[in-house]
Amino acid sequence: KPAVGSNISAIAVAVGNPDVVWVGHNDGRVYKTANGTAAVPTWTTVDDNGANNPLPNRYIQRLVIDRQNSNTVFVGLGGFAADNLRKTTNGGTSFFDLTGVGVTGLPGAPVNGIAQHPVLLDHLYVGTDVGVFASEDGGITWSTSNEGPADVSVDEVVFLHNSTTLLLATHGRGLWTIDIREPAARRKAEKKVRP
Repeated sequence: KPAVGSNISAIAVAVGNPDVVWVGHNDGRVYKTANGTAAVPTWTTVDDNGANNPLPNRYIQRLVIDRQNSNTVFVGLGGFAADNLRKTTNGGTSFFDLTGVGVTGLPGAPVNGIAQHPVLLDHLYVGTDVGVFASEDGGITWSTSNEGPADVSVDEVVFLHNSTTLLLATHGRGLWTIDIREPAARRKAEKKVRP
């Protein structure tokens, strides 16, 4: 069962499979279950800050389970550090840094929110203490613009239910939305190659 004496700070449920649940704690511990709808779920340790410790021992800000593969999970961490976005592709056995490097990397700021586009799965969006950042290549490179809320703490990024509308919740600059659709040229090209 998840850690006793440590508050849960993040919860993720797999899209289309409510049995797959991950929980993160404010002390950096992470647990998962494959039978989350059971009366008494069976929890597996991903990170206990001891024997199993693949993540830094920092506040778990956000967890997002990939829309197509529940073994792929994104983890947003707190603290002003250079490695606050991690990803596993093997159900939590190991994680790798997804913050990028240099001018195309994320800043060393807390990652408060993570969103994966509902159709364009390599398109990721993160809300940080210094703004929102986007990646169109699965997190290899990141960019930002000064459009929208600009340099403000973004507490949440999420796609509205059954839509391609991204919602940003900021700390002091209100709520923002933008519709992020697949480019028309790409849609046309895919239609031509389909039988």
